[in-house]
Amino acid sequence: MIRQLYKITLIFILSIWLLACQQATDDCSGENCDISNSLSRLPVVGLVQNKTIPILIKAANKGRARVEYRKTDDDRTMLSPWFELIEANDYTANLNLIDIADNEAYQYRVEFSAGDYSPWYEFTSFPKVGSPGKFSFVFSACLREKYLSYDIFSQIRSLSPTFVALTGDQMYADYDGNLNLLESYLSNDKLRQSMIAEGKTVLQDKTVLAAFRSKYARNFGTAYQNLSSHIPMLAMWDDHDFGKDNSDGTYPYKQQARKAFVENFPANPYVEENKGLYYRFSVADVDIFVLDTRWYRSPMQNEDNKDKHMLGPKQLSWLLAGLKASNSKMKLIFSSVSLNDYGGDTSSDRPGFDNWAGFKYERNLILSYIKNNDVNGVLFFSGDQHYPSAYIINKKASLKPLMRAEKFVEYAGKDVGTAVFDFSASPLSYEKASVRALDPANHFSYEIFRPEWAYPQPGNKKDAPKVVGSVYGVAEIDTTTSPATASIKFYELNTQSMEMEEIFHTKINM
Repeated sequence: MIRQLYKITLIFILSIWLLACQQATDDCSGENCDISNSLSRLPVVGLVQNKTIPILIKAANKGRARVEYRKTDDDRTMLSPWFELIEANDYTANLNLIDIADNEAYQYRVEFSAGDYSPWYEFTSFPKVGSPGKFSFVFSACLREKYLSYDIFSQIRSLSPTFVALTGDQMYADYDGNLNLLESYLSNDKLRQSMIAEGKTVLQDKTVLAAFRSKYARNFGTAYQNLSSHIPMLAMWDDHDFGKDNSDGTYPYKQQARKAFVENFPANPYVEENKGLYYRFSVADVDIFVLDTRWYRSPMQNEDNKDKHMLGPKQLSWLLAGLKASNSKMKLIFSSVSLNDYGGDTSSDRPGFDNWAGFKYERNLILSYIKNNDVNGVLFFSGDQHYPSAYIINKKASLKPLMRAEKFVEYAGKDVGTAVFDFSASPLSYEKASVRALDPANHFSYEIFRPEWAYPQPGNKKDAPKVVGSVYGVAEIDTTTSPATASIKFYELNTQSMEMEEIFHTKINM
């Protein structure tokens, strides 16, 4: 009897021990949780929504991580849930901070399961959703690896915007080592050797996904990390970080592109899981729509009719329904490519344009819907063009500015009606571009501003020297006043003083 009782007791103790071991194993996927860990780059702060903000981290090793956070003037801290870091996700994780108060400064740091901590970082939350407020954002695009000498991100951080909008081409998958050729020369050493002999860049990555990851890592240096760890980041892709110049929904590596993108930017409330990256959010009483102009796109050379899509049927319906339902005085739309008739790229030698001018059927559906449903206060923001510009799309012939000067223009929203403003700013750090000549008779794309260097230049364009520049736009939105105002200023790098200088200012009274 005693022996039987001893066996039962021993079995019970062993069962408890095995259960505890299994729990520890489950927590760290069969590995030791107590491996020392650290950040392999600084965190990236996301967009505040529903009193929650995502913090994207990338660690050096597997393990678990969470974020400790507090209001700057409060010693009491809160903790996000633990999140497991795994190799399949490049040791990245989105850690959600909840119960975020409006318009508050916060401090946060990353804690690892072995007891390691990152330094403290700071961010400021957004104005209260649904109430009048003031906020600002910087917007631009096009950041190429070979042109990173100017520290554009420190300049942007010094402005202390509410958020930063990166509107595409945060890296160039097909330049400075074309990852679309990677599988070809990995399986053909003769091709690889001939490329090296010709002076072409050969990537050292072993997979296309690894190449996407490496390109982001090389572009996002110290200045970018100091910005993104303190200022909330809005990011969208365009053709080059999607994978290829003027690419569309037929691009073969778009799943790899998507995975690398979500490993580098904080999570957003995407409408479709594992598909296009479109979503909406709000700041104060302003609704903001972020479009995906690549995932669902038809090839640019297709005939422009109902079967040619920029957004695709589902995203288009979502946008139109959202615009109609919005009660905001201003509806901001981020599109990686511009709405106007001049900025579309044709460098691929295919017919058609890479911006909305090449997708006029779908563009007209949007503009007609805005007009027919009396949707006022729509402002588009984009990058891509490699020059700054401001246009009024669907302009009424009677529309006149309240004031016009050499570097300033002011409009009254009541006069604009359902016309749409189209603002574009780029490059962050790349070659500047000159594009199609202005057509004075084209009042559909009425040009407010374009710098002189962005008009066609005399002589052979191919022989013209390449001029690298930096451009961004700064939008200041204020709905606390009557009328509400939107102020959009363009800045360009003065290569003599190496300072960003204001080159044009558009003000709209809503």
